[in-house]
Order: sequence, then C-alpha cells, then structure tokens
Amino acid sequence: MKYRILIMSMLLLVFTEHVRAQVTSDTLVLTVRQAIDMAVEHNPDLKRVQLDEEILQKQIQAAKGAAMPQINGKAGFTDNFALPTQLLPGEAFGQEGQIPVKFGVRYGVNAGVEANQMLFNMELFQSLRKLDAAKSTYKLQTLATVEDLVYQVIQVYIQHQITQEQEDILNSNLTRVDQLVTIAQAQFENGIIKKLDVDQLRVNRTNLSSELSNLKIGAEQQLNLLRFYLALDMDKPMVLSEKLNGTDRYPLSPELMLSENINFQLLQHQKTLNYLEGRTIKAGFYPKLSAVAQYNYTGQMDEFGFKSPNYSSFGAGLWGLSVSIPIFDGLQKVRKIQENKLKMKQLEYQEEYLEKSSKMEFQNARVKIDLNNELVTTQEANMELAQGLYDVTKQSYQEGVAPLTELLNAETSLKEAQSPYLTALLNFKLAELEHVKVSGQLAKLIQSTND
Repeated sequence: MKYRILIMSMLLLVFTEHVRAQVTSDTLVLTVRQAIDMAVEHNPDLKRVQLDEEILQKQIQAAKGAAMPQINGKAGFTDNFALPTQLLPGEAFGQEGQIPVKFGVRYGVNAGVEANQMLFNMELFQSLRKLDAAKSTYKLQTLATVEDLVYQVIQVYIQHQITQEQEDILNSNLTRVDQLVTIAQAQFENGIIKKLDVDQLRVNRTNLSSELSNLKIGAEQQLNLLRFYLALDMDKPMVLSEKLNGTDRYPLSPELMLSENINFQLLQHQKTLNYLEGRTIKAGFYPKLSAVAQYNYTGQMDEFGFKSPNYSSFGAGLWGLSVSIPIFDGLQKVRKIQENKLKMKQLEYQEEYLEKSSKMEFQNARVKIDLNNELVTTQEANMELAQGLYDVTKQSYQEGVAPLTELLNAETSLKEAQSPYLTALLNFKLAELEHVKVSGQLAKLIQSTND
C-alpha cells in the first residue's frame, strides 16, 4: 500500500528558492512534502507494519479453509514375515491334542480416503467475524504509523531549519566581530586602545567560532535522523530547501476532532474486537455438527505381487453425521467470559483517559501557540531594536565617541535578543504541529488523502 501525502507543502513551512549549502549533482534537495513522500514510501518500519495487513489476510483465508471440505488419503503396505500362531484344540480338525495354527497372510496393502464437511460450528463462524473486523484495526495501525512518521519528519525538518537560522545569525555575528577585530587591531597599533581590548574581541570571536562548530554538529545530527526516517545512506548529501516563515500561519482546526484521532478510532475497534471475542467464547457452548464419509480398500496375498493367484481384495465405505456436544470443561469458558468483561472495562477506562488527555493536550497546544506567537512578535521587535542599538554604537565607536566596552555590551545585548526569538519561533512552529496532530486534523488529512 502506498500513501501519497499530497497535503504537505505542509504545515508551517513556506517554499523558497534559497538554499544554504553548496548543491552538487549528487546532493538530494528536499522540500518538506518530498521528505514526507520519501519517508512514507521507503521507511522500513512502516513497511513492516503494512505487512501485518497482508499477514492478517492470509490468516483469514486459512481460517476460512476450516469451513471447506477436509479430504485426507492414506495408503500402506505390510509384510507379515512372522505370522501370529495360536494353539487350537485338535478335535476341531479331527486330530488329538493341540495344533498350532497361523493366522493371516504374509502381504497386505491398504488405501483409503476420508472426507469431513463442517456443517455447523458457531465458534468458527464467530472467529471468522472477528478476523474480518480485525482488518480495519490493522489498517488503522498502519495509518497511526504513517501519522507518527509524518509528524517526526516535519518536526526534524522544522528543527533543522531553526538550526540553519541560528547558523546564519552566528555567521553574521562572526563577520561583525571579524570586522571589529580588524578595526581594533588598527587602533591598537595607532595607540588608541589597549591590547586588552583587542584580546577581548578575539576571545569573543573564538567563542562564536566554537558555538558555530557545535551548531553544525547538531545540524548534521538532525540530517542523520532525517536520513534514518527516509531510509537513506548516512553519507548521502542532503539539503532542505524550504525555509521557515515566522509570519504565515497554518489554518488550524478551531475544535478538537476526537473522532478523527487514530488512537481513539483504534480503541473503538479494540472494543468491537473484544465484544466479538466474547461472542466467540460463548459460541464454544454450542454443539458442532459435521458430515463424514470414508472408503477403504484392502488387499491380501501369500506371495508378493498383485498377480498372485491367491490375491484377494475388498472395500468398505461409510457416510454419516458426527455431533460433538460440550458438557463440562472445568469452567474454562466461564472464566474466559469473566476475563473478557474485565478487558472491556479496561478499554472503557482507557477511552476515558484518552479523551481527557486529548482535551488537555489540545488546550495546551492552543495556549502554547498563542503565547509563543506573542513572544515571536515581541522578540522580533526586541531583536530589531538591539540591532539598531548595535549599529548606532558601532558607528559611535568607529567615530571614537563610544568606548569599546559599550560596543561589546551592545553586541552581547544583540546576541541575547537573537536567541529568545529563535526559541520562540521553534516553540511556535512545534506547537502548531502538535495542535494539528492532537486535534485529529493531521489524521483526517492523511486518511482523506489515502481514500
């Protein structure tokens, strides 16, 4: 089964031609939709789950075979090289005393065929109903795996794009510090500032370089995780081409669609299967009726060979009905019925828990979206303000009006404003993604696409 997730230019990302890495002919350039399609098509864990549907289909076909005629044949050959002997009274043969008499013939052949046709077996009929109902459950389990895979791919895609934003900002910061080091070195050589000021800038540059290196390691780890989901080689060059847009918002569902939640649907199917399991157990109290037919052929001879002059053969056949009536099984079925009722109670509690937890997660996602949306706006304005202050201070420093310490403070303030903005943007996008999944919106989109 192949799912085409056509919904996914998805959620929270906007296409851009900008690519941040050097692209070669061997580089795989992926939009979020392409990444999802590749994951759904190639992910081995999803393929494993999809095979469960085929396995169940074979189990259903095998179970239905029990309702078909069962025909068995048999054949045999015996060589009675030492025939059984018994002493009989000689008077029966007109002789005195006891006379040893051998019974049977040395060689024997036999063949036969037996046919059974089940006419009534309520337990088997109920088992077949349960297996047919299980097909929907297995399809839902496959959809649940698809939903989790889509969610994970988008999540990694978002995280990597935030990391790329951080890398861009750090590169800009590093470029600014490099320029300051160059200016400060010239000022030091002209006796305007102290060597301590130059060393401080160089320390800042080293710290930024280290932070950038660690960020690149994290970005590569994110790509490796995405390669894992897409079943790609770990050394495959890859670039994610879509860029986060902090202003566009995905049209979110205003309410919780619990009936679209795949886990909730799975619980409903499990309750149905548990009910059918109870019916199957109770069906064990019914008698079983079968039709039986047999035919057997037997041949005997004293000398080996079917052309033996004393070869004789005969056949025997029968047909009839066979009834099996359960009377007492040590209360096994009674205990299984009680166990089945307890399992149903567990499923009802599980359903109640899932409903309440889904409502809580839905509300939490809405709160996180609103709060982080405000934070994105606030921190973006704060970052622009910090950038303006830095530019003014830098100009003042270059004109000799502001000291280096003031410029360093402005740079620190700018860097401190950038980090909360990126954190708020990441949390906002992840909250949107969580909302789409928890609300049932993602499951609905996937199921409608599959239909």
